Amino acid sequence: MRTATLLLAVALFAPSAFAVESAEIIEKPLVADTPETFARQTSWIEQEMQLDGRYEFIKPADKQRVRALLDQMSNLLQRAETVAAMDNATRIQLFNDQEEVNGLLKRNDANRLVCESRQPTGSHIPVTHCHTYRQVEETARNTKIGMQQFDLSRVCNGPGGDSNACAPGSHQRATGGH
Repeated sequence: MRTATLLLAVALFAPSAFAVESAEIIEKPLVADTPETFARQTSWIEQEMQLDGRYEFIKPADKQRVRALLDQMSNLLQRAETVAAMDNATRIQLFNDQEEVNGLLKRNDANRLVCESRQPTGSHIPVTHCHTYRQVEETARNTKIGMQQFDLSRVCNGPGGDSNACAPGSHQRATGGH
């Protein structure tokens, strides 16, 4: 009995364990040392902040901050050409900027694992659920879209629904927007 329970537990948890291992978080996506390598890394980061990229769910304020820090770091590297040629204060500024960028990117990495403990309905035993940041954000986005569609269908199909207001392209009028 004990062996059967153990095998069942391994079978249930094995697929999720393998899925987590295949998607690594990049600890330090940015390592500024020369203007050339920094430019390549900056280009990669910009690409990954776009739709379907590793950092596509980065909040607009965080994205703006990352871009401002990248510009500042680029200026520091252009003036000195290498980290070794920088004075101590400039090197510290570059390091601090780099660490802030890395922290923002790591927090917004789509592969980051987010876990929560919840009590299922009818039970007092909490269960831990883990998902990637991408899964959490996509679920939130899909829920928002579904709720908007549901609201629109209620307006269009409810009592006294105005069929002209629900015609394609008239979403603003149907929901009361301007």
